[in-house]
Amino acid sequence: MKGARSRIASRLPFASLGAYEDELSTSRRSNRKIEAMKARVTVTLKNGVLDPQGKAIEGALGSLGFAGIASVRQGKVFDIEVEGSDAAKAKAELEAMAAKLLANTVIENYRVDIVG
Repeated sequence: MKGARSRIASRLPFASLGAYEDELSTSRRSNRKIEAMKARVTVTLKNGVLDPQGKAIEGALGSLGFAGIASVRQGKVFDIEVEGSDAAKAKAELEAMAAKLLANTVIENYRVDIVG
């Protein structure tokens, strides 16, 4: 059986069979029910920042026959699942993520909502 194991191990992308077994063990653990919360981070341009994509959408809506559009501002939405059950801690971490990576805080605002 040892020969078969070494043949299998030689075809695996992991360094050794031990690493493969570690990966399987991690995979089995990940099948357990983990408590998670869903959050939504909404990023929008600050007032006064030009929004050429919003203007293009506004024009396109008008040309498609949608009347009464005063203005369009575009943004982005991130739906993130966070492990754990402490909503305050999760919100603080998400705010840090938004400030450091998800939003350019010079020209964008962000809002973090725990949704489930």
